[in-house]
Amino acid sequence: MKIDAGRVEAFLKNPGTANIVLIYGPDAGLVAERALTLVKAVIGNTDDAFNYAELSEPSRLLEEATAASLMGGRRAVRLRDAGESAVKQVEALLKTSSDTLVVLEGGDLTPKSKLRALAEKSPTMACIACYAVDAARLPRVLSERLRALGVGIDTDAAAWAGLNMAGEEGVIRQNVELLYLYAGEGGRLSLADVQAALADGGETSMQDAIDATLTGDTAGTDRALALAFDAGESPVAVVRILLGELMRLRVMAAQISPGSSISDAVSAMRPPVFFKRVPVVTKALGLWSVAALTEAIKAALTAEAACKTTHVPDTAYCRQMMLGLASRARNAGRR
Repeated sequence: MKIDAGRVEAFLKNPGTANIVLIYGPDAGLVAERALTLVKAVIGNTDDAFNYAELSEPSRLLEEATAASLMGGRRAVRLRDAGESAVKQVEALLKTSSDTLVVLEGGDLTPKSKLRALAEKSPTMACIACYAVDAARLPRVLSERLRALGVGIDTDAAAWAGLNMAGEEGVIRQNVELLYLYAGEGGRLSLADVQAALADGGETSMQDAIDATLTGDTAGTDRALALAFDAGESPVAVVRILLGELMRLRVMAAQISPGSSISDAVSAMRPPVFFKRVPVVTKALGLWSVAALTEAIKAALTAEAACKTTHVPDTAYCRQMMLGLASRARNAGRR
């Protein structure tokens, strides 16, 4: 059975009679967080090896889920990276009377996924989807969370923050905390405040990789991507930030008419371009035409879709796509 978004928090505190729970989606951080919250709600902590087990592949799922608790109390089993290979084990488990809580952590399972279909249709299973907040909703989500902490934020400031951050739960929570600490309870954040508070985001390897891509620095793209992936950044998050940059560049490129300049287009952009990024944006606009940016957006959208599928090496695909765009920008600069 599906757990609606409005019921998720209550379900995580008390799953009722559901013994097998599939938590899946492209927001891997939120998937892991909700899985851990559910496990702790049922067994209290994960330090007891007799009552808690983590698995990285499904071959022992049935064995662990039907094992008796040696110390008494309910057991919990958590399967990471659950996919189609877990279906037979889950089907066999549904035929038992085990009261062990089994939490399956899946990736971005499509509606065609047998595991997802099984979880959605079975009355004794539960299914929770974890999707990143889309760009259109980010400013509102950010404003609501800050308001709950007693902090206000101007509309243009929320819009700028939404355009310059990924929608994954971990990223949102981190930025809300940064903004709360910057403003203090009862404070209010202007556009300048938000840009100052989140300015360090422009120094991250992920942003460095995107800037290098847009300005034709292939070596810089490769180096910064390696650092970003080593730091735990997901390829999907990188591609989404890249998409936002490409779309804003296309808007500015379309404003450059005969007689106007690149600097005029950058100055007219709303929300305004952060002052530290003006040189990068200006250089990129000199390398990318509207038509080229449209093609780059198509390539990034294709990469995002590919990175969400289980059979594609997402890190390699993201790297190949961004190096291709960087090469295109570099060649444009040589003409």
